[in-house]
Amino acid sequence: MIFFLVFFCQDVFGQYNTYQELKYLLTSQGYAISTEQYQYLAQGESAGHTKTFYAGTEYVIVALSNSKSVKDVDVLLLDADGTVLTKDADNGLVAVIQYSPRVTRNMRAVMKNYRSLPGSHKCEMIIFYK
Repeated sequence: MIFFLVFFCQDVFGQYNTYQELKYLLTSQGYAISTEQYQYLAQGESAGHTKTFYAGTEYVIVALSNSKSVKDVDVLLLDADGTVLTKDADNGLVAVIQYSPRVTRNMRAVMKNYRSLPGSHKCEMIIFYK
């Protein structure tokens, strides 16, 4: 259901309204926002946020860019050792992962500008939970 909402949002509302529409759609599904961040990233660069993820809580992590110059954004979730727990590395402007940890621990959500035109471009990440 979450993935359908994300792709519906991107297709119907277009690249420029995706961020706000995703926030609206996921909060209307009962999710709250834990973290919002943005960073200007050149192709191949990444930025992340380390936080405590609680056992039994469902998380949805979305990374995207509203820049016409960005062609592909990825999102990863790493444990404290840097091991990738889950990722969305598909080719697209919106990357989404859904994760429910079995134990409470610190993890790092990372967004990456995988492919874009030269220069730094605004990339955004939202961590939702319920």
